[in-house]
Amino acid sequence: MTVTACLVLVFGANVYDATFEEAASAYEAGRYAEAVNRYEQLVSESVVDAAVFYNLANAHYRNGDVPAAIANYERALQLNPRFRQARQNLDTAVQATQQRLARPLPADWEQSLLFWHYDLTPRETYYVAALLWVAFWAVLGIRQWRPLRYTRRVALGLGLLAAAFGASAWVKAHPAQLAVAARETVPVRYGTGDDETVRFELHAGDRVTVDRRANGWARVTTVDGERGWAREESMLFVGPPYEPFVAAAPAQAAQEAPPT
Repeated sequence: MTVTACLVLVFGANVYDATFEEAASAYEAGRYAEAVNRYEQLVSESVVDAAVFYNLANAHYRNGDVPAAIANYERALQLNPRFRQARQNLDTAVQATQQRLARPLPADWEQSLLFWHYDLTPRETYYVAALLWVAFWAVLGIRQWRPLRYTRRVALGLGLLAAAFGASAWVKAHPAQLAVAARETVPVRYGTGDDETVRFELHAGDRVTVDRRANGWARVTTVDGERGWAREESMLFVGPPYEPFVAAAPAQAAQEAPPT
């Protein structure tokens, strides 16, 4: 690594630490809007960190923006499914919404085949899959060099495990797109046009999955399986990719019972 590269890394880390500390200080002082702006600055600089998303969610919640809080708690849990405080605070935020809708479930095949992977992080599944793949080829090599008892079964087992963890890693790298309604009410229509009939309405903080986006519209599905088209500008997209949120609606009154 060159000296220039080292300086870039050090400088970047220092900027990250400074911005993070400024955001935390603003939060502790009750300047929640400022804390939101500082944390969103880190997101805009491509920082992907469960702690940043969690703190940003807390700041949004205390600033009165429940939908943005929910979206960022979901981001934190995507990166770290075992983040207990993020899950607890997400439940608290959902209880503050009008409909208190549950999160849409994963696809049936994922629930059936990958039911075991929900508490694992994306990085964990990736590294385990890579290690199992290397072990699989290592056992095959040993078998070619010196056939031993049970090496075929061991290789088969390692290959199946590598395939399972590889599928898990792929799913976690390409999760179903989740979005959160950002307006007080979001009309969901039968087609992509403001003249289309409204099929149902979402309310601020409702979570839906998105399977298609076109010309400023997103096709959304609720936990109950209702589907229709909503304006992209009325939704907050969880990601990845993780984009900073632009306020889609004026902030409500600050929450009196903020998350811990």
